[in-house]
Amino acid sequence: MFRKFFIWIVKNLIVLLLVTLIFSAVALDLPSFVKGLFKDIFQYASPEAQKGVVGKLTITCSGLEEAGDALQQEISKGPISLDFGKIGALCKDYSSGKINDREFFFNVIGSAVPDKLELPKASALEKYNSIIETLNRNKIIYLITLVILFVLLYLLTMDVKLFITALTEISFSMGILILLPYAAIIAYDKLVGIDTTPILSSILQGSFSLDIKGIISVVLLMLLRTYTVLIIASGIAFLGIGIAGKVYIWKSRKESKAAGTETKKKSEKEVKENTKKSKEETDEGEEADKKDRGRKKSTQEILDELEEIHKNKKK
Repeated sequence: MFRKFFIWIVKNLIVLLLVTLIFSAVALDLPSFVKGLFKDIFQYASPEAQKGVVGKLTITCSGLEEAGDALQQEISKGPISLDFGKIGALCKDYSSGKINDREFFFNVIGSAVPDKLELPKASALEKYNSIIETLNRNKIIYLITLVILFVLLYLLTMDVKLFITALTEISFSMGILILLPYAAIIAYDKLVGIDTTPILSSILQGSFSLDIKGIISVVLLMLLRTYTVLIIASGIAFLGIGIAGKVYIWKSRKESKAAGTETKKKSEKEVKENTKKSKEETDEGEEADKKDRGRKKSTQEILDELEEIHKNKKK
């Protein structure tokens, strides 16, 4: 019982370490992350909110030449600082139809995000980056720990088949652990719907919406941004290997069980045949004994008759 418990602990430690290393392999480019997040916020908002925000941006375009510095100072009071040189070029492209509403919004917001972005020390992204950096600095320690855990797992199983079964379970668990949050977010989007309308509406108003659904939507979009193609492919690969391994083990056990059943049936058949043969031999022996007794009885009768004849002659 304790052996199974220790095997379970070692397997889960291996799963957690491997999943952590996979996610730590993807460096978070913060400026690109923020720009992509704004793009998602625009995409998951209602068409009315999108048109409202784009309308405010076009008003900015029309007032660039008239207001100049005064307009820039007014907008700079909000959470976003805009580069009017870039915005002027974007306004011309949007007016000429070279870019659509989404591209116009994304590029305008993107121009406000600096190439080097520093986060507050208390933010979740800053903590995430700190953890990733720590993992990347100590990868050799994690790799050595993984090797030790794999060796310990083999020593606990002490059997190649059991060790392979444990590796299959590890692969399956990793696939589930990587893909389950991703699948849950996709399911939430399909069943409930990600809605960032309140967040988008408040972006250029210098305020922040406290709408619960909007905040949850942004958090889910942030989590989706951490799932790169490499991570999703890794999750699918591990899950596929785990399922294939489980199917192979199930088939092997089924074949072994079938072979054992067939051997048992064969043994039972042999026992029945041997019993039948023994019975036949016993019956043949009894029949021979009866014949011998019959022959002995006939001989005695003949002797008695001869003796009777002899007595009669004497008389």
